Amino acid sequence: MTGGVATTGEGAANRPVSSRLQRDMGLTLSDFVRSLPPAIAPLTYRQEGRVFTITHPHGSIIITLGETGQRRIASLSLPVTPVEFEFVRLDASDRDHFLQRFDRYFHRGGG
Repeated sequence: MTGGVATTGEGAANRPVSSRLQRDMGLTLSDFVRSLPPAIAPLTYRQEGRVFTITHPHGSIIITLGETGQRRIASLSLPVTPVEFEFVRLDASDRDHFLQRFDRYFHRGGG
């Protein structure tokens, strides 16, 4: 998982900025579409292909899904999709709150 927060000047970390986060998720596009609404409720989103723009009271979250590939473990084949999150005009608290809820809904068993 990679990500960064753009900051400039004194106290910039507390100001809303655009930041990006990338991770691989073990799902397909249809899995994502099915799981997204409860993960972000009561927020709403718009889908354009593999790009999901979520309306947040303080800005927006743009989630872009890459092409789904396969991860092979012995004879098992699992889907893996690169996912990029872009947080627009959200401060660190808003980003953390969103990701905690999102991760809770997308968490899968196994550990």
